[in-house]
Amino acid sequence: MYTPEEINQKTFNIVHKGLNENEVRDYLGELSNELETLRREKKMLEQLIADKDENINRFKNVENTISEALLVAQKAGEEVKAAAGMEADVIIKDAKTHADKIINDALISAREIAFQTEDMKRQSKIFRARFKMLVEAQLDLLKNEDWDHLLNYHLDAEPLKPSTQSENESPEA
Repeated sequence: MYTPEEINQKTFNIVHKGLNENEVRDYLGELSNELETLRREKKMLEQLIADKDENINRFKNVENTISEALLVAQKAGEEVKAAAGMEADVIIKDAKTHADKIINDALISAREIAFQTEDMKRQSKIFRARFKMLVEAQLDLLKNEDWDHLLNYHLDAEPLKPSTQSENESPEA
């Protein structure tokens, strides 16, 4: 590729009935200027492409960083979820164990109350039987003829005077 200076300094051999040297020189100058403009534009476009490439690389780095952060966050989320699941399992297991203990304690208490109830029934039967025997014995005493004899007994004799009794005291005291 030619540079603008090379185009401007190009010399041609003069031939008979050749081209107009001024026109050729003007044309070569225009070509040189246009080539210089194209070179500047090319350089500017190359710089623009380099800047865009640098931006793209930065965006790719940001994208990679975000992707890595998302992966870390996803992994942390999964770990938290797994830990929460394990903790929930432990809580459920503890709750079931506690519930089983409460149920077992309630069953033991119910059995104790049932035994106590049966014992109280047994003791009530024994008490009833003994009380019935006592009442029947008392009724037998009341039905005894000795009571009739005591009730029909007349006191015709004088009351006894005890020797320790003083004279001011009445015998009925």
